[in-house]
Amino acid sequence: MWQRTSQMLMVLSCLVLLGCTAVASQPEPIQGVQHVPPGFESVLKNLQKQTQVPVVLPTRIPTQALVEMGGKPQPYLGVELTEEGEFKGVYPFVLTTTPAAYEVSLDAESDCQGAGACSFGLLSGQKLMSNTPTVAQEYAYQSEDPTYNPIARSPEKPGPVSLSKGIKGYFVPYVCGANCDTSKVFWEQNGYRYMVGIRYASQKTMIEMANSAIANQVLE
Repeated sequence: MWQRTSQMLMVLSCLVLLGCTAVASQPEPIQGVQHVPPGFESVLKNLQKQTQVPVVLPTRIPTQALVEMGGKPQPYLGVELTEEGEFKGVYPFVLTTTPAAYEVSLDAESDCQGAGACSFGLLSGQKLMSNTPTVAQEYAYQSEDPTYNPIARSPEKPGPVSLSKGIKGYFVPYVCGANCDTSKVFWEQNGYRYMVGIRYASQKTMIEMANSAIANQVLE
């Protein structure tokens, strides 16, 4: 009897140890954000109620409103700016939210509600599915489709980038049609894909923004 009890205890001990090892080897799940940027409090609460995707927010949001046009810096949105040529504020607006995804517009005016005339950036998160295309596949048309001919485009090229904590990302530069799109950096963690985007931004600027979001995560 004692021998059988001893054997059972050894088996249980092994199972506990194996279980601990399995848990320790898994990536840490994203739980949310450490610091909520000013103006994001109500947006974050609404997102957390409406989506199952852990929300990630950057602490560095570029607000430079001037770009080179006609040989000199000019504002690319018709909104009020600071003397330094920056947007006066960042006003987040939820564009879409589902249990498996969310998208937030970064606006330069409080009543913009994501309109192209006053929106300068985007944030998004989505749950990855088995049939979700890679970012490179999704944006391949920009470099592979011979019929794709935008009015203007960034001089930088799309491609993989290195982010903080050893995370691999993917940079997509802006292109211009009727309006200019945002430059974007995507990255994936724990079964989710995240994106930060700013109009006319460089790869360096977008990497810094993405890194600030990664550093702002709360891990369980």
